[in-house]
Amino acid sequence: MSVVATELVCKLSNISKRFGTVDALESVSFDLKAGEIHAVVGENGAGKSTLMKVLYGLYKNDSGSVEVFGKERNFTSSRDAIQAGVGMVGQHYAIIPDLSCIQNLLLGAEPSAIIDVPAAIKRAQELAGQMDFSFEWNRPAFELGPASAQKLEILKLLWREARIMVLDEPTAMLPPEDAELLYASLKKLVKQGKSVIVVTHRIKEVIHHCDRVTVLRGGKFVASEVVTPELEDRLPELMVGKKIATNVKTHFEVGPVRLQIGGLTVKGDRGDEAVKNASLTLHEGEIVGIAGVDGSGQKELFQAILGVREHPASTIVFNKAPLNNVDTEERIRRGIRIIAEDRHTESIMSQWSLRDNAVLGFHNFKRLRKGFGINRVEQQELTQQFIDQFNTKCSSANQAIGSLSGGNQQRFVAARALGLQPQLILAFQPTRGLDIQGRKAVYDGIREATRTGACALVVAFDLEELEEFCDRIVVMCAGKLTVPETMDRAEIGRLMVGE
Repeated sequence: MSVVATELVCKLSNISKRFGTVDALESVSFDLKAGEIHAVVGENGAGKSTLMKVLYGLYKNDSGSVEVFGKERNFTSSRDAIQAGVGMVGQHYAIIPDLSCIQNLLLGAEPSAIIDVPAAIKRAQELAGQMDFSFEWNRPAFELGPASAQKLEILKLLWREARIMVLDEPTAMLPPEDAELLYASLKKLVKQGKSVIVVTHRIKEVIHHCDRVTVLRGGKFVASEVVTPELEDRLPELMVGKKIATNVKTHFEVGPVRLQIGGLTVKGDRGDEAVKNASLTLHEGEIVGIAGVDGSGQKELFQAILGVREHPASTIVFNKAPLNNVDTEERIRRGIRIIAEDRHTESIMSQWSLRDNAVLGFHNFKRLRKGFGINRVEQQELTQQFIDQFNTKCSSANQAIGSLSGGNQQRFVAARALGLQPQLILAFQPTRGLDIQGRKAVYDGIREATRTGACALVVAFDLEELEEFCDRIVVMCAGKLTVPETMDRAEIGRLMVGE
């Protein structure tokens, strides 16, 4: 893409923001032009989300100025920003699951005390039609997949007449085909006169879809450039400050069978067969990737293995022992670990400290027991181990995990899954929201665990990621597992869509 617009719609000048002893932003400047998609990139903790939250009024900058549409602003809340034409979709969707789609769309922006629902649905349908989106407006939001939830968040911004739209890691939970559709939607928005800021770690998305890119590192401005194909090779070094080592696959020796699944059928939330007669064998020492479009049964498969979703007796055997009548707590005790699909709802208690989150699921492990309570010394040591493993950036083990950046939450969650002698690692989008170095570090951690007795089953919607880090790939489509005859990408792609 090429930038043709020159009018500035937003200008942040010398923004600084400090949290306690941490300088999150140090005199950072940024500008946005009319009708462009502008990427903001950097490592986890670089200050990207903090800068955008200053623009959106969620954080008050300690110094510097914010100018929107030619007028200096002093936002004290997101409401102020919305009234000025600035909207933001955070890393975690602000959608209430039990409300309907139309109720979520209207929430906080009701036209009056008495709502004309048919009229609201009519306007919502018009907005959705402009974007080629489709919704069943009275459907509960918990039934939406990640891609549809993201679209609903964009419609919320359109409903509020936002002209500057900030999307923080918008494709982190999306498979490649949905990510492409999202960017197609964003390009429609800029043609309509909107301006879009995308916070992302995905360099190929920047190169293929964005007009300009601003790089932050350690809370400081590094560069702002027009996107060109040649930038793809330089961008990682700008983000990290040094050359990035490429991943080199090493030969692995498989050991005995750890997990054997035979003829597994699992029902989904609607009573349908989400997993259909699936069979799979994993050996000690290997990482097996599952390729497939989102919603093909991957989540239900993992839930059955972990024991949070019912499965027929004796269809899952772990370390030569059937898992029928074995509850989740006992499965964890036997060495099954998970990096869940959605860390925010499935892996952490946001208000709890890192120390308390470190022992989630491990409370009854002998190492962590002391009398009728937790051994605090062991808990602290374990927490520090998880912090250090992937260099989670935090002030202390007492910091609330919800106050960390999304990438640092993911680092901690991944480290926890690899702690306490895992035997089987279930990793669902394990590098979600991670920067280049964090992505490699997590897979290196999984590989090290397999070298010391574990095996790993990985779901990722990025086929390149599976090819780079996994020893072999199976495909899941409409609940069925298939082993490709070759590792040819075209063949895997056909199997993913059921051809």
